[in-house]
Amino acid sequence: MAEILAALRSLMSSHSPPLHALVVPSEDYHQSEYVSARDKRRDFVSGFTGSAGLALITMNGAFLWTDGRYFLQAAQQLSDQWKLMRMGEDPAVDIWMADNLPKDAAIGVDPWCISVDTAQKWDRAFAKKQQKLVPTARNLVDEVWKDQPPTETNPLIVHPLEFAGCSVADKLKDLREKLVKEKTRAMIITALDEVAWLYNVRGTDVSYSPVVHAFAIVTLNSTFFYVDKRKLSSEANSYMKENGILVREYGEVSSDAVLLASDQLTPSSVDKTPTGSSRNTETDCGKADLIWVDPGACCFALYLKLNADKVLLKQSPLALAKALKNPVEMEGLKNAHIRDGAAVVQYLAWLDKQMQEIYGASGYFAEAESMSKNKLKDSERLTEVSASDKLEEFRASKEHFRGLSFPTISSVGSNGAIIHYSPEAGTCAELDPDQIYLCDSGAQYLDGTTDVTRTVHFGKPTPHEKTCYTAVLKGHISLGIARFPNGTTGYALDVLARTPLWKYGLDYRHGTGHGIGSYLNVHEGPQQISFRPSAQNVPLQASMTVTDEPGYYEDGKFGIRLENVLIVKEGNTKFNFGDKGYLTFEHITWVPYQKKLIDLSLLVPEEIQWLNDYHSKCSEILAPCLNQSEMDWLKKATEPVSA
Repeated sequence: MAEILAALRSLMSSHSPPLHALVVPSEDYHQSEYVSARDKRRDFVSGFTGSAGLALITMNGAFLWTDGRYFLQAAQQLSDQWKLMRMGEDPAVDIWMADNLPKDAAIGVDPWCISVDTAQKWDRAFAKKQQKLVPTARNLVDEVWKDQPPTETNPLIVHPLEFAGCSVADKLKDLREKLVKEKTRAMIITALDEVAWLYNVRGTDVSYSPVVHAFAIVTLNSTFFYVDKRKLSSEANSYMKENGILVREYGEVSSDAVLLASDQLTPSSVDKTPTGSSRNTETDCGKADLIWVDPGACCFALYLKLNADKVLLKQSPLALAKALKNPVEMEGLKNAHIRDGAAVVQYLAWLDKQMQEIYGASGYFAEAESMSKNKLKDSERLTEVSASDKLEEFRASKEHFRGLSFPTISSVGSNGAIIHYSPEAGTCAELDPDQIYLCDSGAQYLDGTTDVTRTVHFGKPTPHEKTCYTAVLKGHISLGIARFPNGTTGYALDVLARTPLWKYGLDYRHGTGHGIGSYLNVHEGPQQISFRPSAQNVPLQASMTVTDEPGYYEDGKFGIRLENVLIVKEGNTKFNFGDKGYLTFEHITWVPYQKKLIDLSLLVPEEIQWLNDYHSKCSEILAPCLNQSEMDWLKKATEPVSA
């Protein structure tokens, strides 16, 4: 790590102008949350492997900013050459740079790896001391990363209409209507899931996210797709041609953005064939002269190629269009979650049996101290990784399975307190019947993406653990049964999941819910349920998806989280105050909650009724997917409870 920092500082010194600091973001050229191995530059320089964070290297220091999900993980992974900066507790990175770097300081960053929003925000922060953001011509980390993984060249996959539910032609028609409404003549689309959704394509360029590295430009009468052409089969090329999509090399988006800025981007101009006019007819009347760019998703590099006064900086209309699931996507998500729920139940039943046979645990249903069998062969021991591998096996046997939707968080005891813990073979913990086990996992199926968390104990949980679990469950139920008027945001609903925890002075450092894709990213916006101000931006609407996942994490001891995927639907309330219309949620995740972890005396009758109803549906819905012994286990897991 010291050699990497020294090499980077040498490049910073020789840069023109010399750099006082270098920013290394987590994001790739598309501002993605999850990135390919080649794009994990921040991991490479810092050693921190979480999905969110930012590294800052100065001539005499190295700093890593990350959020509350990763405080424990970062503290463990960073060497003593790095200082952990806790978002929400320490100054934000732009404020810190403005306050701590010298006047006239030059701060370098690869402009492809930060968004327009971020660059403009930093420019404002730097102005008071005449500091400046310097877009580097090349990525300095790539210069020192000698064994950087190669660029992905995996085949592009056409996503069939039977799963997509809406044709490319209809999506383009809807997008162009929005372009006209906003008086824009084109849009540059950079978010990988938006490009994939718009063109009904998928890929395997990024682990866990079925996307392909690509950009898109859509004008009022032309459609462009920027991708490594080696990824397209003859069938994929035919598909593009049928849909009127002109395929260009990935890197040509840069020069085409320049053509677009001067209103000279047409299929004939990039094909180098003569054309009667270099201008598009739509702009001749002066009605549409702006280019639409999403400031949160578009990289600063492409924005710099446009005329700033001719750009509409506004959230992409595709974000909301993608979030509002069509009937085919909705049905697919429900079916995917049934198969996924069956896989998780099969896993829990298998794990219950293993914990009893190998470790002498009382098991999923009984409460007793384990009769530990210490003389185990290594081949007999269950670890966080070997257990999660078994869960993947169960999922892989299901129809339409295409892989996991994120690295499984399989965590025992104190590891569960690391919110986004990622176990690794060789260093992970062995399962322990006397400690809480938290498993947050999900899968990609052709008809939907899943994400579910359950927390279990195979021995005798303490009264404190039961109280904490029950408080999390109460918050989970409270949010899951909420009714609220149209126009309500996830910011307003977040408190419902936290109130039962607040009663005890407990809380958690992550958001409560995120959207989920249709065989796309497991984290999908623009909607969210969170305490973060950004959750105020977009109201929840019918046919959106959102997770319900409160938790509690006790450092050094255990973690608890419960998560279901919900669909927002019409509320059917008795009254309709303000004539707004009301909304509620439909649960589509089907996995039981562990009854022995619940302190039933803390539940009110409505919560007990909800729990029994949910468990009854679990048993009914999953029955056709299970064998007899698995069904017997599920029946026991879902037997009604009473106070």
